[in-house]
Amino acid sequence: MRAARVMVVLAVLVVAGQAAAGAYVLRPGETLSGVAARNQVSVADLAQANGVTNPDRVLAGTSLRIPGGPATAGTPAAGAGSTAYSVSSSYVVRAGDNLETLARRFGTTTKALAAANGVRDPNLVVIGSKLKLPPPGPPLPARLRRDPGRLALLPRFDHWAHVYGVPPDLLKGLAWYESGWQNDVVSPVGAVGIGQLMPFTSDFVAKRLLSLPLDPKQADDNIRMSARFLRFLLDQTGGVPGMAVAAYYQGLIPTRAGKLYDETKRYVAGVTSSRGQF
Repeated sequence: MRAARVMVVLAVLVVAGQAAAGAYVLRPGETLSGVAARNQVSVADLAQANGVTNPDRVLAGTSLRIPGGPATAGTPAAGAGSTAYSVSSSYVVRAGDNLETLARRFGTTTKALAAANGVRDPNLVVIGSKLKLPPPGPPLPARLRRDPGRLALLPRFDHWAHVYGVPPDLLKGLAWYESGWQNDVVSPVGAVGIGQLMPFTSDFVAKRLLSLPLDPKQADDNIRMSARFLRFLLDQTGGVPGMAVAAYYQGLIPTRAGKLYDETKRYVAGVTSSRGQF
């Protein structure tokens, strides 16, 4: 977006329902580990600070004190991809803000943020207007949240997933499992970049599926080709994500024949687990 390069100036979030500064009220469906990850503390420290003996059994509505004080409870730490806030949280738009960077900062998507506030043009948000913040999605991998360069790729994944009708979390999870979103990674067998595309796959996608001179060594092109190839595989496997992922790894012919190797099954399980982080 036009304003994406402008630094976002963060306001302090008003968190409704908190028992005290530095506290967070657990919502239905949340876990102690999820709250700990979003606030960059360990599960053990969070449990100890709140006298929790079983981290797997914490009731919704419980007020949790976040170790480290108020800064970790309501205000995102520098470089964090998401933060813990209640459903009623809001943010007042300031000069230099735009939906893309705000969405990334608050652990949501531009589309979700726009929908929650009835914004038709994501490029136009009025300074001083109050934005409702939708509930955050799954906490992103810690390594990703600590890396601004890789974090900046999020909207490109969303864009190409939307263009080709691919589930964004599937595309992101597969690419994260393959390369950790590092475009300088080259495998021993010659797979390149974020989506770890083999040379013949890149040629097939660029020449046959898109008819465009794309370069898999360029991050955006690699994401685009990965998304288009995944769309092709979904179409060829009845739209079943697990089968498309298997074909991505071992090839389409054995996958369509129903022959999945043990290492392919482990790969599908790994991508499925990775998908859950997005």
